[in-house]
Amino acid sequence: MTDYKTSSTSIRKDSEEEMDPRTDLAVERTELALERTQLAWIRTLLSMIGGGFVVDKGLAALHKARVESGQAWVNHAHLAGLVITGSGTCLMIVVTILYYRKAVKLARLKHHQKFLIDPAVALSLLTIVLGLILLYFIFLSKEIL
Repeated sequence: MTDYKTSSTSIRKDSEEEMDPRTDLAVERTELALERTQLAWIRTLLSMIGGGFVVDKGLAALHKARVESGQAWVNHAHLAGLVITGSGTCLMIVVTILYYRKAVKLARLKHHQKFLIDPAVALSLLTIVLGLILLYFIFLSKEIL
């Protein structure tokens, strides 16, 4: 009687050598779906990061005009812009890490080496850098509250 671990290991090695083309195509479809999802996250969070910056700068200009006319509002636009831009940037970092981990797992299924930078990761990193630059400009503009 053979040991279960030994027999399952040999079956796994045999199956890895003779990978079914349907399985390979399924992994390919999953990779493409993962990349589409990442690109959707990039689009959404880029809008969020840019929107936060616009809230900060646009409402700050509106507040300044209201101060000059004597109808000033309480100015929380700076804090709102900071929170929106910061949360979009932080979420982009988390989503990029999760995407990369899943992409590496899928590359292992196909027995391929995962490139460090693919287009989705490059765009994600570019979005993160843009978010950090905009956060820097928001912090430069004035106090948080």
